[in-house]
Amino acid sequence: MKSAFRILLSLLFAAALHSASAPAGAAVVERVVAVVGERAILLSDLRERARPFLLRINNEVPAGAQRAAAISQLYKTLIERIVDEELEQRAANRARIAVSAREVDEAIGRIAAQNGLEVEQLVDEAVRSGLTERQYRNEVRRQVLEAKLINLRLQGRIRVTQDDLRTSYRRIVLEERRRLRYSASWIRIDAPRSGGTEALSRKRALVETLAVRARAGADFAELARRHSDDAQSRARGGALGELHPGQLPPALDRIALTLEVGEVSQPIRAGEAFFVLKIDSRQESELPSYEQAKAELSERVYLEKMSKAKRQWLDSLRKRTHVEIRL
Repeated sequence: MKSAFRILLSLLFAAALHSASAPAGAAVVERVVAVVGERAILLSDLRERARPFLLRINNEVPAGAQRAAAISQLYKTLIERIVDEELEQRAANRARIAVSAREVDEAIGRIAAQNGLEVEQLVDEAVRSGLTERQYRNEVRRQVLEAKLINLRLQGRIRVTQDDLRTSYRRIVLEERRRLRYSASWIRIDAPRSGGTEALSRKRALVETLAVRARAGADFAELARRHSDDAQSRARGGALGELHPGQLPPALDRIALTLEVGEVSQPIRAGEAFFVLKIDSRQESELPSYEQAKAELSERVYLEKMSKAKRQWLDSLRKRTHVEIRL
């Protein structure tokens, strides 16, 4: 398990690598890079916080435009975090919330235990990452303070329902299906718009009737052999064979992801034809069942909701506080 600091380091570093923004200037000039209320955040403050991340960038990103872009994005990401931390500190001051040295020691002890390390080893790892021990303790103090504020302001407001869990699980299932092969059949009814309104209405009525019959249990292959306008698949009862996601037209591909094996779609308009689609088989899923995944899903959904609520809370603090970013 990664320590909280290492997770933060990875997230900020990933954000830096993702950017292709303009290069950051090389000159060291003291100036104000942000204002929160009456507090000015200086470039030297930002550079001090950026030191461990800059060390990693310099070690892993090629010199030149790519490194300059990574550093520029790092500064933009980090200044937003510093502003959030200042807003949290102001909220903590108003609520008379503080973090003692003992609480910091206890938090460091927990992080070390979670990672199977002694406290000295954890601190050594932070130092190797470019932090001093004082800086690492300050980082942990900020995390403990944030946790206290969240417990006070947000925790009681977060509710995870069964609908939330099922929606999350469904999203994961669909994401996996984008990588799984499947076999499908279709009935295609050609319906060019140039054929006129009356002809188009007849075609739509036909495909709707075929979809109702197929969904009610009629033999799909027989319906395809009798009615499909796709000569290539008609003789095979509409069978298209094995497919990869993305091979069908986009409108059909999206529906194919949502259908279960044996399920028949509603009529789908794609291009100059109507379609009824059936999933015949799909590569076996490697996901646990919904019941098996519920505990992990509950934690995941809770964290997602908490992250969203935290962002909304911080945004509300920004609206009530003068915040100016000059980077």
